[in-house]
Amino acid sequence: MQTWPQRADVVVVGGGFAGLSAARALTDLGADVVVLEAESLPGTHSSGRNAAIARRLVEHPAVARLAVESMRLMWRLATPDGYPVVRKTGGLLLGDEALLEHLWDVAQQIPELATDVRRMSPNQVIGRVPALAGARFAGAIHVHGDGVVDINALLQSMVTSLKGRVHTSAPVTAIKVEQGQVSAVETPLGTILTGAVIDAAGFHANRVAALAGLGRLPFEPTRRHLFTTEPNELVAPESPWVWDGSAGFYFRREGAGLLLCACDRTPWPEDGPIDAPVAPEARQWLADKYEARVPGLADARPNHAWAGIRVLTPDDAFVIGHDPRVRGFTWVAGLGGHGMTTACGVGEIVAELFESGELPDDYRAFDPARFL
Repeated sequence: MQTWPQRADVVVVGGGFAGLSAARALTDLGADVVVLEAESLPGTHSSGRNAAIARRLVEHPAVARLAVESMRLMWRLATPDGYPVVRKTGGLLLGDEALLEHLWDVAQQIPELATDVRRMSPNQVIGRVPALAGARFAGAIHVHGDGVVDINALLQSMVTSLKGRVHTSAPVTAIKVEQGQVSAVETPLGTILTGAVIDAAGFHANRVAALAGLGRLPFEPTRRHLFTTEPNELVAPESPWVWDGSAGFYFRREGAGLLLCACDRTPWPEDGPIDAPVAPEARQWLADKYEARVPGLADARPNHAWAGIRVLTPDDAFVIGHDPRVRGFTWVAGLGGHGMTTACGVGEIVAELFESGELPDDYRAFDPARFL
């Protein structure tokens, strides 16, 4: 049975990838850190429900740079059986000319990506993934070093590294602020005296901030559905994952079948339940999208569906940094569906932020002050 901590240097609210990564990095600096997770298991919601696609080349340059740094760290991690946490498959980014040019420009700004990408024609792409025959796209960028992540192994490696500092079934009920400074965190299990709180609560980030008397930031929760299919041979086991950012779909091999997404993006209310149910019409959305955009996969038969919530921001950049309104309150939120890929890198940013008091130059775009 865990001993309840009476005090801590830093209390992290949220036991998903963002919170665990921040806690691990600060612990490595020698800080006494406690992680409070409201659910009975870490990573219960978005962190444990994503598509496990390690995609480094994304539209926002700062997020792409962080994904590259994060994946460099993630490649060093192994499962309990000794296998890499990341399985290299490569990735194919499809789209119209405007999107492909933008992504190419982003890649050229980051040396590690610039040497790992190549342009492909539609015929070259179809030769690699025959299921794309009949799909309409201008071309693709192949990112050789991307892959698929063992989510459970990644989560467990973070939890294990924190050596009992993660407390589950511990929702935060109040954050005490005295003379503009965080002083304590309250839960049903007890109070923890602390001068620093990290809000890594994902969907509940604004609710946690309200406990410290802070107004909301403009987060945009959205629901997205994922499907897995019955076994089929439509996509070969060694195929790269495929993501069309213009048409709005992605797929990859999953076991003997496929994982499919129609990139739906429906608003989800901040006061709604965190366990978003599957929309009755979601299966039809998927069928319509793939029939129109990927006729080679139109006959794939989904046999399981689930929904997750992505917390977006108006400018598609993360929110990481100290809140100027309350000393000791730090945001690590609004990761917009990139939390798994950037998990290790987020912690490095937080560690530097706590050491120097400022965000690294490459990540100033994440400063929460831009919304205040």
